[in-house]
Amino acid sequence: MEENIIKIRNDIKSVIDNIIFLDIETSGLNPNKAEIIEIGAVKIKNGEVSTLNTLVKNNKEIPLEIFSLCSDLKKEDFKSALEFKNAKNKLLNFIEDKTIICHNASFEKSFLDINIPELKNKIIDSMELAAILEPYHKEFNLDYLKKTITNKYEDEKHRALEDAIDTLEVVNSLLFRLKKKEESEYTLEPLTFRINSYLNKFGLKPWEWSKLIEDGNYDISYENVRFEDYNHNNYRRENKKEKEIFDKIHSKHSNYEDLLKDESIWASKEGFIYEFRPGQYELTKTIRETFRGTNGASKIACIEAPTGIGKSVGYLLPAILESRLRNQRIIVSTDTKELQTQLINKDIPNILNSLGLTDKVSYGYIKGKNNYICVEKLEGYKSEYTPGETSQLDILGIIYLERLVEEGNYGDIEEINYWVIKHFEGINNHIIYSSCDPNLCKPKKCIKNCLYKKRVEELKEEDITIINHSLLAKWPYKEEKPIENLIVDEAHNLTEKGYEFFSAIVDSRVLLYFLQEIYPYENIYNSPFSYNKKFRKLKIFDKFYNHIRLDRSLKDKISRNINLIVEEISSLFIFGENSDYKNISNYNLRWELNLQENEVAGSIRKDNDYISLTYKAFTEKVKLSCESIIRNINSILVIIDRNMDDDSCDKESDVYKFGQSRFKDMEDMRNTLQAFLEYSEEDNYARIVDIDKGFKYFEFRVVPLNLADLFEENILSNLSTGIFLSATLSVGNKMDYFKRTLGINRVDNLEKVIDPIYDYKKRLSLISINDICSYKNNNFPNEISEIISDICDITQGHTLCLFNSKDRQLKTYDVLGNYLHEKDIEIYNDKKGIKVLKDINKRCVVLGSKGCFEGVDVPGDGLICATLDKIPNLNPRDPLYSTIMHKYNIPYHRINYPQLAIKIKQALGRILRSKYDYGCFIIFNVGSNNNTLRMLEKDLHGCKILSLNRSSLYKNIEMHIRKSREEVIKSAIIDISKSIKILNINDMKKLENYINKEIKSRSLNSKVMYMGDFKKTFKIKYFDIKYLINKEKLL
Repeated sequence: MEENIIKIRNDIKSVIDNIIFLDIETSGLNPNKAEIIEIGAVKIKNGEVSTLNTLVKNNKEIPLEIFSLCSDLKKEDFKSALEFKNAKNKLLNFIEDKTIICHNASFEKSFLDINIPELKNKIIDSMELAAILEPYHKEFNLDYLKKTITNKYEDEKHRALEDAIDTLEVVNSLLFRLKKKEESEYTLEPLTFRINSYLNKFGLKPWEWSKLIEDGNYDISYENVRFEDYNHNNYRRENKKEKEIFDKIHSKHSNYEDLLKDESIWASKEGFIYEFRPGQYELTKTIRETFRGTNGASKIACIEAPTGIGKSVGYLLPAILESRLRNQRIIVSTDTKELQTQLINKDIPNILNSLGLTDKVSYGYIKGKNNYICVEKLEGYKSEYTPGETSQLDILGIIYLERLVEEGNYGDIEEINYWVIKHFEGINNHIIYSSCDPNLCKPKKCIKNCLYKKRVEELKEEDITIINHSLLAKWPYKEEKPIENLIVDEAHNLTEKGYEFFSAIVDSRVLLYFLQEIYPYENIYNSPFSYNKKFRKLKIFDKFYNHIRLDRSLKDKISRNINLIVEEISSLFIFGENSDYKNISNYNLRWELNLQENEVAGSIRKDNDYISLTYKAFTEKVKLSCESIIRNINSILVIIDRNMDDDSCDKESDVYKFGQSRFKDMEDMRNTLQAFLEYSEEDNYARIVDIDKGFKYFEFRVVPLNLADLFEENILSNLSTGIFLSATLSVGNKMDYFKRTLGINRVDNLEKVIDPIYDYKKRLSLISINDICSYKNNNFPNEISEIISDICDITQGHTLCLFNSKDRQLKTYDVLGNYLHEKDIEIYNDKKGIKVLKDINKRCVVLGSKGCFEGVDVPGDGLICATLDKIPNLNPRDPLYSTIMHKYNIPYHRINYPQLAIKIKQALGRILRSKYDYGCFIIFNVGSNNNTLRMLEKDLHGCKILSLNRSSLYKNIEMHIRKSREEVIKSAIIDISKSIKILNINDMKKLENYINKEIKSRSLNSKVMYMGDFKKTFKIKYFDIKYLINKEKLL
C-alpha cells in the first residue's frame, strides 16, 4: 500500500504553481467525535504535479452512511490502510511549507487542528474564491460548481484524492472565467486591486487569493473550463414547432387539453415515460372552461386533483396557452419555495420547449421589497461603513454583496447561500442595512440597476408570475400586475396559514434591533447596546435627527425612553427566569392573552405535591410591560413628530424620507401593541402571547379571525378567474371547510373532485397498531423504534417515518439508529436523506416532520412503507383555535377533523404517486375516537384502517407487499411490451437490455434475462417473484 501513496501525475494541470490542494474524508461531521478516514492531496511544485492518497485506520467503527456517501468505499479496504501516525507523517512531508487550498476549508481545518496540530501551513478556501468571483451561484459546494463551471459532469465522489483534483479543476475554471471576463470588459482596475484597496481602507492585509490570481499561469493548455453560453435558441425551429402545435388544435377544431393525448409532443426527454392521464386531461379542461366561461362556468373553480395525475403540467398548460393565445396575464401562487423553484427552473421551461414556445411566453417570480438588496443603499453603506473593529471576512461580506448586485441581475436575499451567511461574519448586518426599504424604494424614480427594479418593470408585461401565498395575501404590485387571473397550487395551506398572513406582530428581537438603529449616537456608550462595537458609528437615523434639528436635550430624552423600553423587555424575561414558569414546559409558553389567562400552564412540584400554575401572573406582567413600552414609544413619536413638522426641514430629501418611513414603522409597532391590549368579547381578534422557553425573545400577535372577509376583500373581489388546486381540498367528499374558511362560498364557484387514478384499496395497506403504549409514555420512541426496525426486516429499509413532534423524532432517531446500523441499514434525520431513499439499491430509513408531509416524491421500490407517530389532532388549547371555538361557539371536532384529514391525506400521498407505486401506511397511535377513524376511512379513498397487533402487522405487511409486487411487475411488463411491438427489436440481447432499461426507469428493482434461443423465454426476477415469459408474447 505505502509504495502507491505518492504518484507523479502528468495528466493534471494547474493555473496556480507551488500550491497544495487538499481534501479529507471523515467518519462524521463533529471533529471532536469523528475521525479522518482518508487523505488526498495534489501538489504543484515548480510546474510538476504529484498526488498523495491514503486511507487511514480508525479506532471506532465507521458509520454505514459513510460507505454510502463515499463512492466505491468498502469496509475491507481499510485492512490495508495506514495507521494514523504514518498517514500524518506522509502528509506533513508531502505538503512541505506550501499554502493549502481546501473546498470549505473551515471543515478541513476543524479536523486538522485537532488531529494534526503540527500542520501550520496557511489554509485558504476555494469556496470563498467562488463566492467572491461568481457570487450569483445558488450553491457553492464542489458538486454544484464542478457541474456548472467545468466540463466534468459526473457526481462528486466524496473520495479524498478525487475531490482534491475536482477542487483544482474548479479553481482553474474560476480563474480562467475571471480572466476572460476582465479582458472582455477592458477593466482598468482588476478585481483584486479593488478588493485590496477597500481592505486597505480598514488597515487590513490584502486578500489571500489576490496574489495567486495575479501570478497564475494562464498560458497552460486547459480544456475543462466551461464559459458562459450566449447562444440563443433556434427561433426558426421553435416557430415551426409552435405552428405544428396550433395546427393540431385548429385543424381538428379541438381544445388544447387534447394536446395531452399526443405523446409525440411530450415524450421528448430521454428516460421520461409519458403516459396519458385522464385526470390530468380533466384538470386542464376544467381550468380552460373556467378561463373561457364556457357553458356558464363559474369564474372561481376549486379543484381537488389527486396525487399522481401530473397536477403541475395540468395547470401550467392552460396558463401558458391562455397567455399565448389570449394575452391573459396570470399569477401562480404556491406554498413552498421548493415548488416555486421547480416551476421556474424545470416545469415551465420543459412545457414551453415541448410546445415550441421558448422565449415566447415570459415568466418569473417576485417577492416583497425587503427581500431584495438595494444597490443605492449598499453603495452608501459601503462608502460610509466605519466599524469600531472589523476583519477581512467582515469586509469581504460587503464586497460579496457589491459583486452580487453589480449587473442588476441578482440580489434576492433569500437566494444568498447559507454557507455565505455563515462564512462572511457580519454579512447579516450588511444585508439589513442594504435591503430595500418598503416605504422608500421607488423603482420608477431609481436610476440604479437592481434586481427589484428589473423585476417590477418586467412584471408590467410578464405573462406568468410565480409568487408565494404570503405575498398573495398582501399583494403590493396591484398597479404593475393586478390579481385578475389567479392559479393557487397547494391551496389547502391557505386555510391554516391565512391567519398568519393577515396578522400584526411585535417581535422583541425586531423591536430591539429597531431601537438599536434609532438610538442617538451621542449617548451610545451609555446605552444597553454599547457592548456591540459595530454600532458605535454615525447611523442613517442620526443624520435624520440632525436633519430635523433635534437638539441634545431631546436626544437625551429619546435615549432615556429607549433605555426604559429595553429594561421593560428585559424585565419580562427576568420575570420568567425567576418564576415557576421556567420549569413547567420544554416548549414555548403560548396562550391567548385574555381568554386563557386562567388556564393551567403546567404543574410544579412543591412540598411533595403538584400545584397547578395558570397564565394569570404572566398575563398581568405582559400587560404592564406593554403599557410601559407604549408610553415610551409615544414619547419618542411626539418628540420626532414635532420636529418633523418644522417648515425649515427639506421634506424631499432622502434622509427625511428615510426617517419618515422609520417613524411609520414605529407607529405601526405602537398601534399593534395597543390593539394587543384592547379586548372585547365581540371583536374578531385573537391576541396571542408566544414566549421563548429559554426567555430569550417573545412575539405578541394580533390575529384577525374574520379570514373569510379579508380573503374576499383582498383576493376574491379582484378576480376575473380564480383556480384553487390541491390534492387535499375535500373533507367528506365536500369542500365546505375550505370554501367557508376563505369566503369562497360567498361567490359563484365550481367544485370539482377528480377521481384518483390508483386503486388505493389494492395498492395500499392502512394499519394502526393496537398493542403499543400511548404517545405520551416516555417509552413510546423505544417501542416505535423496535417496530420500525422489525418492519425493515421485510422492507429492507425504503421507509419514511413521519412525526408530529420534532422532539419525538429526535428521540426515535437516537434509538432507531442503533437497531438499523446492526442490520446495515442507513438512517437519515432530515429531507436530505430523500435522495438516498430514491436509490432502489440502497437500504435506508428517513425520519421527517412537517416538511416531509408534502413534497416528497420517491417512485417505485424506493419507498414502500410510511409511518406516522400519531393522528395529527389540533391541540384544543391552541391559542388561535381555542379563541375561534370560544368566540364563534364552534365545537372542537368541526375545526379539528378537516385539518386532521388533510394532513393525513398529504402524508398518505407519499406512498402512491405513480403507476408503479405500492406500500403500507402505518399509524402508531390512532387514539380512541372510533367515529374519527370511520370518517377517515371515507376520506382516505375507502381504505379500511386495520387494527393489528405486532405479530399480525408483520404478516400483513409481508403479504401485502408480495401481492402488490406481483401486480406492479405484471403492469410494467405489459406496458413495456407495448413499446417493444412499436420498436420492432429482433436482437434478443438488445431486447433484454431495452427491457431492463425500461424497468429501471420505473424505479423497480427487477432484472430480466434472456434464456437463449433454445428456450425462447425471458426470465424475470423481482425480489422473490420469478416469471418465465415466452419471447413471442413480448414481441
